[in-house]
Amino acid sequence: MTASDGPTIPLRHRLMAWWRGYDAAEYHAWQTGEGPPRGHSIEDLIPATPVLSTVDHTRARIDVLQRLFGPGFTSPGGPEHAVEMVKPFGLTPERSLLDLSPGLGGAAAAVVQRFGVWITGYEMDPELAEWAPGVIATLKGGDHVTVRGFAPESLSLRPNSFDCVLSRESMFVVRDRAAMLKSIHGVLRDWGQLVITDYVLPSEVEPSEQVKAWLESEDLTYKPWAKQEYEKAFAGLGFDVRVLEDRSEEHRKHIRDTFARFVENLDGSDPLAEDPARRAALIVEAERWARRAALMESGELALYRFFLIKPEPKETEA
Repeated sequence: MTASDGPTIPLRHRLMAWWRGYDAAEYHAWQTGEGPPRGHSIEDLIPATPVLSTVDHTRARIDVLQRLFGPGFTSPGGPEHAVEMVKPFGLTPERSLLDLSPGLGGAAAAVVQRFGVWITGYEMDPELAEWAPGVIATLKGGDHVTVRGFAPESLSLRPNSFDCVLSRESMFVVRDRAAMLKSIHGVLRDWGQLVITDYVLPSEVEPSEQVKAWLESEDLTYKPWAKQEYEKAFAGLGFDVRVLEDRSEEHRKHIRDTFARFVENLDGSDPLAEDPARRAALIVEAERWARRAALMESGELALYRFFLIKPEPKETEA
């Protein structure tokens, strides 16, 4: 994709071509009546992004995330999926929930609207953590949600202080996952419940070159765990594992549906078509989710859901 074809190819055609693995010029020609396009790899089609200031980048990223996924959301699935993820908790207004992946607060607000619970959120992404309070203030149910930033290596919360803990697709970015799980175990009350969804490798062997390229694109220098590594860590902490399931196909569908819906509604009058900061942010997000979807489709990566309970400690004999 070159700079010369920029003004003549609509943004909608660019995104659709890239998402479907076609060259933008060929796809545009096909859509306007010429021959069908040829397939290309994702890496061949990633366009260069303009150089932007930090302020431009952050504001544009927040806007694009919410355009893609909905007000307050930073990943696919929407309010229904957010509620479905916490149903095993049996939430009531009296129960306390710690969300370790609140993003901009959209999912948490959806849970509040359904169950009336109070949610304490800790977000690892500094940009999302900074913008979350302002976004949450605009959401129905946001008055029951707080979000602040934290670093995984310095998470320090009062022991036995939460009934439920939720972590959605965030553990894979944590370097010391064993320590993080130990902290989560400590903050849960006896018979507390934990739901984790995370990207996992198919085995503990060296990841594929495609997975390595994906990790590099997300600035990660360490690989995700395999499912077996999670199981060992859970057993070592004494968790009772109730559910362990592959949700990759559902996750891929959420990704596909999100971008198909977005591209379908995009036209030349959209501000995204002219604003370089938002275009750059959109390219980054499209690349991120296209890579993840492709790796799950090839079986080189999976999304698993774990539902666990922290049993009451067994009494020791005198």
